[in-house]
Amino acid sequence: MTELSNPARSRALLIGAHSFTDPDLEPLPAVARNLDRLAELLRDPSVWGLDAGHLSVLAEPDRDQALGEAGRLADEAEDTLLVYYAGHGFVHDLSNELYLALPRTDPRRLYTALRYQDIRELLLGPQVRARRKVVILDCCWSGLALHGAMSATGLGGLSDIGGTFVLTATSETRTALAPPGETYTAFTGELIGALEKGVPEAPPLLTMTTLYRHLYDALVAKGRPTPQQRNGNTAGAIAVARNRHRPPVPGPGPEDAVTSATEEASVDPPPVDSPSAEEPPAEKPSDEDSSAQGPRVRLPGPRRRRTVVMASALVVAALGSLPAALNLIGGDGSDADADAKAKGNLTVTIGVSAPLSGDFASLGRGIRDSADLAVKKANADNAVPGVTFKIRALDDKGDLASGRRNATELVADRSVVGVVGPLNTSVAQAMQKTFHDAHLTQISPSNSDPALTLGDGWQQGTFARPYNTYFRTVANDTAQAPAAARYLYVKSKRRKAFVIDDKQTYGASLVQSFKKAFGEEGGAIVGESHVDAGRRDFSTQVSQAVNAGADVVYYGGLYDAAGPLSKQLHAASSGVLLAGGDGIFSDTYATVAGDGADGDICTMGGAVPDSLPSAETFIKDYKAAGYNSSYSSYGGYSYDATSALIQAFKSLHADPSDTVPSAKRESLRAAVQNVDFDGVMGKVRFDANGDAVSQTVTVYRLSGGAWKAVQA
Repeated sequence: MTELSNPARSRALLIGAHSFTDPDLEPLPAVARNLDRLAELLRDPSVWGLDAGHLSVLAEPDRDQALGEAGRLADEAEDTLLVYYAGHGFVHDLSNELYLALPRTDPRRLYTALRYQDIRELLLGPQVRARRKVVILDCCWSGLALHGAMSATGLGGLSDIGGTFVLTATSETRTALAPPGETYTAFTGELIGALEKGVPEAPPLLTMTTLYRHLYDALVAKGRPTPQQRNGNTAGAIAVARNRHRPPVPGPGPEDAVTSATEEASVDPPPVDSPSAEEPPAEKPSDEDSSAQGPRVRLPGPRRRRTVVMASALVVAALGSLPAALNLIGGDGSDADADAKAKGNLTVTIGVSAPLSGDFASLGRGIRDSADLAVKKANADNAVPGVTFKIRALDDKGDLASGRRNATELVADRSVVGVVGPLNTSVAQAMQKTFHDAHLTQISPSNSDPALTLGDGWQQGTFARPYNTYFRTVANDTAQAPAAARYLYVKSKRRKAFVIDDKQTYGASLVQSFKKAFGEEGGAIVGESHVDAGRRDFSTQVSQAVNAGADVVYYGGLYDAAGPLSKQLHAASSGVLLAGGDGIFSDTYATVAGDGADGDICTMGGAVPDSLPSAETFIKDYKAAGYNSSYSSYGGYSYDATSALIQAFKSLHADPSDTVPSAKRESLRAAVQNVDFDGVMGKVRFDANGDAVSQTVTVYRLSGGAWKAVQA
């Protein structure tokens, strides 16, 4: 029977760092608010009821203060000892150990930070009488406390000792999050919400496992960093909070029940691990990954990677009734495999990798939610008897390093049979080999670079498919750019083009295709420029284009930069059009570009769902599902890509009692190659290179602030 940890015999230490003397460390005001509210809740008798003398809050300590207070409380605690940290995190360049920033930490001298291993050794000391321990780390790379490189050198988490639950805000390769404008950090905000309002359909006591599962569902549903955990023996049943949730009063009237964020999530958390759980090793981030990732610091030494750790999360969740090894696919004789057979039900995961945060989040969330809709439809229709589909959506932020890590993570998940995504061509290139080596099929709803399917020699007429696990449901640039060139030369009577690309694979490929096609139509390229993807001031390029006599500027890139470019271009010369590919097909582009942008054009592989009778049901169902995102440019293609994976799986899964080990991934790839059905966006079938057989391109013209089809 689960019991609340005795508040009279338990102790808690909350450590945080929100301001820093080093100018390279960004302040984290949310951390201070985290500590204040968590302390209030843990002292509240309706939550835990710790006496003020049994809860210590160190908002801005130095290293000796933190370790000294941890030692004092460890000497006193007899029941449960809870230690929580929130702030910046670092990974040591030589030992790969986790370090926790303090106010006077010098990132170039990590001995001025708090070493996680020191906390671990203190809590494992013979003088510690607490029979149960909970450690919560909310900082970037905090997953190093669980496994990965530290574990490999014997410096892993506390969970190698029975009765300990370790919870981290992220994995060992991911950053944590403090969303601008929000009161608390992402993880702690969800935790505080769970303690304040309770967890629906949970027992009266919130065990560590219960809280972990609630936090996992809530954060995944919002596309935020995924929490991790590990526990020893029955530590998942540690309870340090009462459940404040009260069910709604029956009958008509206002709803006062608290709705759990888990209802929005279509992804179940992985099983709560014990030290004996067998896991694939985590891939160590490479220096190339670090440079591509952004604010990440490898210290000490000249190659520092700066980690903006966002902080906090007290973690309480429950091992209790969670089925071990839930949703694993594998004919390895495991308990999960036997349980799936006994119930005649198998849970199969379709991975999704897309930018769920950052500049392209509106497109990425449309991809994710459309895939989710396809999965829900398949489950509702019992598309594959005995099988329940779900998605696992990972945020790739539109950058290469995150894409690589996502690929590694999805390959390691044995329940994943295929992947939808990513949005960006450059990210796809970073993922392709990882998926190919694991025989894991990926279908992108948006990539258009011909090299992904035709090889690097495609412009010279030499086609060689690089990876047979890669497919796409959208037309490639061999169709998009020529369609734009034809429309501009024939219908719009444009003769001189200035081209600009954003140095990304998508943009550069599009421009190269356009230059060739526009020349073949009879037009002239009067100049070109290459700019960084983050560029927003195009005054130099606009002057060059106008001075060269261009009557059209063709931009290879995405809407976030194309909008400002269009506005500046039309302010300088109202007679010059801006044109681009599907990357600028966005309402945001029209808003930023302004009234002067009427007449600008873009191309779209296939069509936008709104223009197709075949997409009417999809649009209706999407709106009825209540997603917060728009299906946008690629939602229909994402739905079709997900449906292709489901249909391919169905063709292999004749017996409902079957399990599908990861060895069957190669069979699934072959089945995807042979799918043939009518989808949301038209015929779904792939040629020998993995391209969609339908290479229809529609030209859209901006009119009255809205994109309108002018050519199919």
